[in-house]
Amino acid sequence: MTNSSVDHSMPGKWYFAPLLMMFVLVVSGCSLMRPTPELPQNLTPEARSDYLSQLDYWQLTGRIGIIANGESNSANISWQKNKQTTSVRIYGALGATYALVTQTPTGATIKLSGDEVYQGDDAQLLLWQTTGWHIPINQLQQWILGLHQNAPQYQLNPQGYVESIAFDQWQLSFNRYQSFYGLAMPKKLRATHPDITIKFAIYDWAFVNHD
Repeated sequence: MTNSSVDHSMPGKWYFAPLLMMFVLVVSGCSLMRPTPELPQNLTPEARSDYLSQLDYWQLTGRIGIIANGESNSANISWQKNKQTTSVRIYGALGATYALVTQTPTGATIKLSGDEVYQGDDAQLLLWQTTGWHIPINQLQQWILGLHQNAPQYQLNPQGYVESIAFDQWQLSFNRYQSFYGLAMPKKLRATHPDITIKFAIYDWAFVNHD
């Protein structure tokens, strides 16, 4: 719809420019104020694995695509591990949460878009029962960082990083790594099962809790 009352004269642009500059400066200032984690640099694959396996906190953000029953769906995902608590949030482009599932040592909780809340013992099972999304949270929790500890079968790429892991009819493929704060971390990976394919495109990894 076109609003004929809008003034397109030059003075309006002059007022807009300073506001835009102020916004850029504020955003830039916030970025500079955000603490940068001090992580070990230039680790060998073995030292990297040892370091990541001892982390109390990590978080990934990115996109997830799910192909099942001839249908394809995609959404944003934030996956956080904070000591013994795991939270997986699946949400839309405008930030609306489709599902937020949390696993603690005492049980699991899921909150859906309509504010429905359900509880159970296992986050993976709870997510499947309420949304139909079959995401192997329990297993990926161990290996999504590109670690192979406790993996039944795995292969390494020529650089010494995990290339694939096989478990319970699942095949986890690490298609690409990228440096985040000096650590080589998975950027693109795929989890395939006879009934479902899950694709991850990871935008960012965080290793410091800013809460």
